[in-house]
Amino acid sequence: MLVAQLVSAQRTELRRAENLYENRDFYQALEYFNAAVEKGDNSIDTKFKIARCYFNLKDNQAAFDIYQNAESDITDGEDFINYASCYQQLGAYELAIEWYEKAKDAEGVNPLDINEFIKACKWASENPIYNPDVRVNPADLLIGGQSFGIQFYKDEVVYSAEKTGGSKKLDNTGKGFLNLFSSKYVDGEIQEGSTSFSSNLEYDFHVGATAFTSDFKRIYYTKVVKIKGGSRIKIFTSEHNGKDWVNEKELSANSDDYDIGYPAVSPDDKYLFFTSSQRGGFGGQDIYKAKIKANGDVDRPESVGNEVNTFGNEKWPYISKEGDLYFASDGHLGFGGLDIFKAELVNGKYTNVTNMGQPINSGKDDFGFVLDPNDSRKGFLSTNRIGTGSTDGIFMMLPTNEMEDDGEESIPVFDEMAVEPEPIEETTVIVAPPVNDLSMYPVAFSTTLTSTFKGTPIDGAQVVIKDANTGDIVATGTSDASGKVLIPIPDEYKNDSQEFEIELSKGDDYNAKRMIVHIMEIEDINNNGLSLTPIFEEASLNEIGKFVIPYDGDEVTEEGKVILDKLAAFLLQNPNVVVKLNGHTEAKGNKYKNLDISQSAAESAEKYLMMKGVNDENMIPRGYGERYLLNKCKRGVYCEQSEHIKNRRIEVVVWKRLN
Repeated sequence: MLVAQLVSAQRTELRRAENLYENRDFYQALEYFNAAVEKGDNSIDTKFKIARCYFNLKDNQAAFDIYQNAESDITDGEDFINYASCYQQLGAYELAIEWYEKAKDAEGVNPLDINEFIKACKWASENPIYNPDVRVNPADLLIGGQSFGIQFYKDEVVYSAEKTGGSKKLDNTGKGFLNLFSSKYVDGEIQEGSTSFSSNLEYDFHVGATAFTSDFKRIYYTKVVKIKGGSRIKIFTSEHNGKDWVNEKELSANSDDYDIGYPAVSPDDKYLFFTSSQRGGFGGQDIYKAKIKANGDVDRPESVGNEVNTFGNEKWPYISKEGDLYFASDGHLGFGGLDIFKAELVNGKYTNVTNMGQPINSGKDDFGFVLDPNDSRKGFLSTNRIGTGSTDGIFMMLPTNEMEDDGEESIPVFDEMAVEPEPIEETTVIVAPPVNDLSMYPVAFSTTLTSTFKGTPIDGAQVVIKDANTGDIVATGTSDASGKVLIPIPDEYKNDSQEFEIELSKGDDYNAKRMIVHIMEIEDINNNGLSLTPIFEEASLNEIGKFVIPYDGDEVTEEGKVILDKLAAFLLQNPNVVVKLNGHTEAKGNKYKNLDISQSAAESAEKYLMMKGVNDENMIPRGYGERYLLNKCKRGVYCEQSEHIKNRRIEVVVWKRLN
């Protein structure tokens, strides 16, 4: 009887979940799917629909965890693409490519689109563009809940945000509905306090993404409008009568058949740029422009062309004083999610599209780019780069030389409990700690583990990442059959002083390895990989695998020659064994010269062994310079000479056996 009741309850939850899922109400669908799981539904179908809900809600970490734990069960094209996209947004481009390739064979997938995603991954891995002259940090005013779509208006900035205290109604992502707010903007800084931008523009559903004419007498904005069977985003316009915004009108370009939103006015007030999903475009959403009529409405829209618009989505246009078009896209070559791009206006055509690079862009969604009209070095953008990615926030772009570095600047945020009864709400602010520009740090520990013997990938190796200061476990992971491991780095550990203790092990098969690395060294590990030395059945192989040969200049020391004598004796008795002689240096002097020195030292050891009668086929000398340090003595860190010398060594690695 009890089992029957549980099955019945489970089916009820699933029916509700499926209906909500089909209507793209992912937030509520997720609640019912999870409820069904709690009542015993462990089906693969439900598991992957939960992952899709998380993915569409921009909680990529939750989606990634589900896909990673059930990747052998993935068969649907949507799940292949979602999983690959998660890897792409984590910066694990090789793994992303691997899963995009698998997606090509799935039903309903367009291989040409997949090739574009793969091309983007290859581009991102080969173009780690980071502009050191720009810093991107959360804006001085952070809104309780989410906020985005900032725009300059006279001596203010206008943006979308939830009302203080939250909204009673929720959209299909579980967020409160947004309205327009404004804050004073003085000397390049947002001032404390926020008010409703206009009571006449307040709305029961979402309103935002504004644009103004140059005289600030007309506003264009986007609203979510309920229609039969769902909703559409549409552009509206109002004019200012000297006191408030009045005479709201819907643009004639709107339609119940497609979305139109994210307006931008050209500097000469002649054109309105916007995004539309209308038929006949190049992809999902394209950017169009239309002439503005005297009454504020627009003529028939025309596409800005195929150099801007792609198979993907182009959104959030913005036109600079120079006439250049800035926009967000997930179809151009980028780092993952939406990236911000610039297109130049040449002979009336938008061309030369370029990615704005990091830190303006990240692996998450970056959009809503605008420049300060009084200082084009400054501006704002919207992004979901902090946390799980489920919440958008407003970030400020500043030149590096204007960033305060005293560590004492505070970032105020709204007190969500403060609510004023008046229609125009003044928001109370509280002080919160400053937030780093997280885009400058690696998003994940994403590398390949191989054996020092034959270079074969290591499957099932355990990786434990700890905080080197506290010893707390940060994250763990396991390498797959190809030796690849990916472990996201939590945002709270992304700071300039962060060091990690990384432990690698695989039972009794390999010698465990432990290393201390600074967070900024993880990118090198990701690129170069890590290796473990196997534990051989022959004790002699294990012994020579521990040989470390000191050298001075590029010549082996007398102490080192004693060790080489032992190695020579072994190799003469075991002519089928091949070893690598890996040369390493300390991190001092010229980096490229160190590479040559390490190679010369390794070759010096090889020559000594050949003098002892060892065949050159039994040795492979390799110089690695200062890439693999044994201690903290990297560049910029003061160390005694005795500590530096520990890094100057030749390591013996058992590589393979000859047939």
